Amino acid sequence: MLKILTEGFARFAHSPFKALTSADFSVQTRQVKSWRVSLTKVATNRTFIVFLAAALGLLLTFNIAKNVEENQYKERALTVAESVASIPLVADLVEGGDPQHELQTLAERIRHQTGATYIVITDHDGIRFSHPNSLLIGQRIDGLLFALEGKSYTTLNNGTLGTSANGKTPIYNMQGKIVGLVSAGFLISNFSHETTYLRQSFLLYGLGVIILGFFLAEFLSRRLRSRKGQIELTEMRLKYQEREAMLHAIKEGVISFSPQHKVLLINDEACRLLNLSPDVVGKFIQDLLPPSRLLDLLEGEIAQGDDELLLNENFSLRVNHRSVRQLGRDIGSIVTIRDRTEHVDLLREIDSVKNLTDALRGQQHEYANRIHTVTGLLELDRMNEALLYLGEISSIEGNLAETLTNRIANSTIAALLLAKTAIAREKGITLTVHAETPFDDLEIGINAQITIIGNLIDNAIEAATGVEDGAVVISFTQHDKIYKSIEVRDNGHGLPEPDPDIVFEDGFSTKPTATHGHRGHRGLGLAIVNRLVRQAKGSISCINDDGAVFFVKLPVKQSSDD
Repeated sequence: MLKILTEGFARFAHSPFKALTSADFSVQTRQVKSWRVSLTKVATNRTFIVFLAAALGLLLTFNIAKNVEENQYKERALTVAESVASIPLVADLVEGGDPQHELQTLAERIRHQTGATYIVITDHDGIRFSHPNSLLIGQRIDGLLFALEGKSYTTLNNGTLGTSANGKTPIYNMQGKIVGLVSAGFLISNFSHETTYLRQSFLLYGLGVIILGFFLAEFLSRRLRSRKGQIELTEMRLKYQEREAMLHAIKEGVISFSPQHKVLLINDEACRLLNLSPDVVGKFIQDLLPPSRLLDLLEGEIAQGDDELLLNENFSLRVNHRSVRQLGRDIGSIVTIRDRTEHVDLLREIDSVKNLTDALRGQQHEYANRIHTVTGLLELDRMNEALLYLGEISSIEGNLAETLTNRIANSTIAALLLAKTAIAREKGITLTVHAETPFDDLEIGINAQITIIGNLIDNAIEAATGVEDGAVVISFTQHDKIYKSIEVRDNGHGLPEPDPDIVFEDGFSTKPTATHGHRGHRGLGLAIVNRLVRQAKGSISCINDDGAVFFVKLPVKQSSDD
């Protein structure tokens, strides 16, 4: 069973619906809503990524369009410059120094015809013969003039009129000698409106196509996702119902934990046995249960075999803890809990009967010794001594039985005390009973009384065994109108310090493991006594006082007149 649950949990922990719990189907609905929110986030992120990519693409397109436009005007400027430089009259006038300033008139006429911003003609030294600004004629052009070295080239030029797409080319005379250069240009501000128009066109059509494509894709995606989501929701609901039916049909408590000991799943039986509510899913188990051996077992802090028997306030439990690993990684644990209260109660009753049987066997052994003694005296013809011996033992046993019956007023408890007295005497231990009040009016049942008194006396006899002049004293007193008290004292080695109350914790024992017939029952005697007393709304405590001393208070039955 546990293996099946463990394998199922391993698959469950890696499924898309692993957060589903058995608390209520509303949890499933919340998970579906969360899933839809996640899908919305995915769609939002996708939209952001698409528009970011589109923006980057448009910026790149704008930059390319700008560069293309600038290069076109550079080539256009170079074409104008080369056309002017190829006119023979221009070469002759430049070589002759242009005394009549004909080049300015020629350049301006060509500039207006071509739409250029400027056409500058210079001699070999870079002295201007023409310029739109007549004040600059006769001045030298700034910068390196590669055209004077025979190279035609284009640049973006920051000149006196502003930034322009510029083309420069040399002027050759009839002999092929460079006599000057022509520089033509178009201001960027004059053709920037064309770039702006291209940008607007790209922006309008490009974004329009992107948005249209996005909405079409989103529409189709939502249609498909809606159909897929409905199918998955139906499948998830069926799986959930199957899992719920299986979990609640199991007559064992089942809890699954995350690696951090957070409750992932819990069924009704586990809630009942641990006294938890179904809304504990998602909470840490250490926040739900007090520090105890049970908590250590649930967290896997205690090494165990296949099963571990322990007690809580109401039940006797078999707990099995198994870690779940997937691909070498710890993904949590599965704990199964079985109710063994009836089983333990039955064992407790059997132990009570066994104690009485052992006591009777001890009495039988003692009586057999006495019969052998009387028989020997009679065979030796010592009639008077035999009669005297019979009188002594009859008086001792009769007085003790009569005293216990009269004072305890509970024949079952009196018989138990007589039997324990015989067992103690057989082990060389003196068991003394002080009965100051009848014990026939307690609220707790007789089987529980036998368990409490029998366990306390057995522990005391065991503690006093091997001690010189071993003695056990049990006292029954009236504490007040509501409670009666039992005190069991021995002169053994005492209780562990500095916390004697640790003996009431299930699993604690000072006995070697080998002395226990069953591993699961080790250290449960006083834990069972403690639980029975507290369930009866009594109290139990212990101290060290030249040995161990246990104090028990049990409520008495209250009459309707009280």
